[in-house]
Amino acid sequence: EGLGGLGSPVTRELTVADLARDWHLPAVLVVPVQLGAIAQAVANVALARQSGVQLQGIVLNCTQPRSDSEIADWTPIDLIQSLTNVPILGVLPYLADPTDLSKLAGVASDLDIERLIKFS
Repeated sequence: EGLGGLGSPVTRELTVADLARDWHLPAVLVVPVQLGAIAQAVANVALARQSGVQLQGIVLNCTQPRSDSEIADWTPIDLIQSLTNVPILGVLPYLADPTDLSKLAGVASDLDIERLIKFS
C-alpha cells in the first residue's frame, strides 16, 4: 500500500496491483479502521487474488482516535481473517504525536514485526 490502494491507477493502463504482480512484490494491505472496513478488506483481497498479487497480510490503521470498542466493532479481526483467509498482522493505533518514542514502542509490540520484516 502506498499509492492509494491496489486498484489505484499508476498510468492509464496500469494499476498498483499490476505493478506489484509484474515486479513480484509481496504486498501488505493497509485497511483504515472505519465503518466499511470489512467490505474494503474483502474487496481488496479479492482484487489482489484476481490480479495475482502476493498478499502477505493485512494491517488495520487508525487514522483517527478510536476506542477499543470501535476498533472491535468496525474491524473484527477474526471475521476479517475468516472472510479473507489472510492474516491480520496488527492494528496501528492513532498517534497524535508520531515522535513519541514510548507510544511507538507500543505500536511495535502490537504488530507482527517478524512477518513484516520477512517480506521486506
